[in-house]
Amino acid sequence: MKKTAFILLMILGTFNISAQELNQYKYVIVPEEFELSKEVNQFQLNALTKFLFEKFGFEAIMKRDEKPLDLQENYCLGLSAKVKDNSGLFVTKLVVQLEDCRGNIVFETKEGRSREKDYKKAHHEALRDAFSDIEDLNYQYDPAEVSTLSTTNNKSKTEEVEQAEIAEAVPATEQRETSNEAKTPTSAPPELVVENPMISSASAKELSFEKDAKSYFLEKSETGYSFFQKGSEEPFAVLAKSGDENSFIYKSLTRQGVAYFEENGNLVVEYLNSENKSVKQVYKASSN
Repeated sequence: MKKTAFILLMILGTFNISAQELNQYKYVIVPEEFELSKEVNQFQLNALTKFLFEKFGFEAIMKRDEKPLDLQENYCLGLSAKVKDNSGLFVTKLVVQLEDCRGNIVFETKEGRSREKDYKKAHHEALRDAFSDIEDLNYQYDPAEVSTLSTTNNKSKTEEVEQAEIAEAVPATEQRETSNEAKTPTSAPPELVVENPMISSASAKELSFEKDAKSYFLEKSETGYSFFQKGSEEPFAVLAKSGDENSFIYKSLTRQGVAYFEENGNLVVEYLNSENKSVKQVYKASSN
């Protein structure tokens, strides 16, 4: 009996920690279409997801809507909502997941279930059942907890992010010679939130690149470039102008350094890693 009580207390303790950590996130971003769907807002599931998050205290935003200024400046204030379909032949089963700006699942609900035969009713019932876990969180945004967004990564996580931070670019103007001092970063905090990862790219020219058998592209704007991995709708890094038209300040979720173009169109990014060692990455221009 004591052993059972101890296990229950451990489970409840873990749940409370998860609930407290979620309070540092201000927004939930809901896509117009989930992976389980065959069309936009199928069964009105996306609209219902937004409604339920708002009902339980979150500030929910559809992905294509204009983002608030603080979210534009720090995309890590938001969590991305996902709905996972585990349905069987006779039971509709849905799980709601919350993913942070680094692609980590920070919260997952129980499996919401429904035996309704009508698809729309079944999906709504299963989703509401899953949201009972979110209701129990008693979520309330706490600005005091926001600082933990940029200080919780350990060394292994930092190295993992380093591998994911691949930015490719082609210069839109003629190469200019830059000094060695301009190409070498003098400092780079191990954790630096992107200052503005949502640079407007309306009508900007799209440029394509390749690295490690993966495709990327960047979009040019008045303030520099936004980096994208092919298939992603959100940039993972930016290049901000630093005076010389060929020199840029490189900023990602966890890194700050410098970037410059080579004469052949390749982009060089240099920054200091968590061990204060210089890292240099060269990204080849693609003809596609």
